[in-house]
Amino acid sequence: MSPIKLLWRGLNVQPLRLALDRNPQLWDQRTERTASEDSPHHGLSDIWARFADPATMQADGSHDSVWYAPADVLPVRDIVFPLMAAVRGERLGGVLITRIRPGQTCKPHTDPGWHARYYDKYAVQIAAAPGQAFHFESEKLVTVPGDIFWFDNSHTHWVTNESDTDRITMIVCIKTERN
Repeated sequence: MSPIKLLWRGLNVQPLRLALDRNPQLWDQRTERTASEDSPHHGLSDIWARFADPATMQADGSHDSVWYAPADVLPVRDIVFPLMAAVRGERLGGVLITRIRPGQTCKPHTDPGWHARYYDKYAVQIAAAPGQAFHFESEKLVTVPGDIFWFDNSHTHWVTNESDTDRITMIVCIKTERN
């Protein structure tokens, strides 16, 4: 089975893109994934819209996710809840918006930990241009704004942006009946 699959094309992501442009202060408020030089995400930018509620964090990393302040500014729920319905989601986990600037790369890696294994990963392409791609060892997916795809982050993957445009992706973690 392929570790990546394009599900739908043509979602209107313009309202989210405009909100991101109007709120640049939301980028990099949390740098847990991007600050360390050892991280495959080093030097990239994130907006954390939803993730762990520290009050429910267990020793094994399991937790309930809660909305963070950027979700009150950005129209992420307008995309997330219809996506949950479309994939028959049973539980919503993290919602992360990532930005890879022109010439940057998210280095090859697998995603460890409870959250990465518990949820299916869906991605909504917010901004992209020819020259960027999501890679696995056996294939790659080149996306355009409005594409929605599923990916299996237990396989080695990486993202390149050899375009002249920021690559902005919203990753939505959803527990479904199949996982």
